[in-house]
Amino acid sequence: MNDSMSSENEDQQNTETSPEELGFDAVDLMLDGNLKGQIGYSMIKGIASALDEKMRILIDAEEGYEPQEEESFAEVAMPEIEAMAQAVLEGCVDFSKIHFWEACETAEIAWEETQGEDGQTPQRIPYAEPVEEPRPGNRILSNLEQINLWLGEVHKIHEDKGMGWVSPYGCPEDGQQAFDSRAQSLDSLSKTISDIKNNFDL
Repeated sequence: MNDSMSSENEDQQNTETSPEELGFDAVDLMLDGNLKGQIGYSMIKGIASALDEKMRILIDAEEGYEPQEEESFAEVAMPEIEAMAQAVLEGCVDFSKIHFWEACETAEIAWEETQGEDGQTPQRIPYAEPVEEPRPGNRILSNLEQINLWLGEVHKIHEDKGMGWVSPYGCPEDGQQAFDSRAQSLDSLSKTISDIKNNFDL
């Protein structure tokens, strides 16, 4: 009986093994046999990790931020937020071409048990099981949405404080140029997010 319970516990542990421990995730299974897709997805995972590392710095800073003189986090972190948006929009990666299922978690690894060749020893085969609601996963999509949210807050602050707010000399003309440029970035970032959400092709 103890052996049976031990075996059941072992099976449960195997079922709950994380993708990191397995060395692959549900998308890797979905792309089985698609060499081009596998290579592309490996590159996307690297991009996701790099973006998330930089975003984690800002997210942690926001969580620990204590407002000074009624300044919001978006206001004090404006240079970093705008730089992050520019890196996404003007960098070497076209994020708008990333698939929805590459930018978040739409499936998880599940296991199918079959009888072995001897008819007794079970074999466990992994497969991709769709999840009911997408999860952050590698956080490409959620990080882009957070950048968009922060950038929108910066833009609203600029609008409220007047065009000269971002100019070191209080020059409305300089501020207007920055305002218009940021508005274009917001439009581009929103479109990128929309493109990802509507890109389901394999």
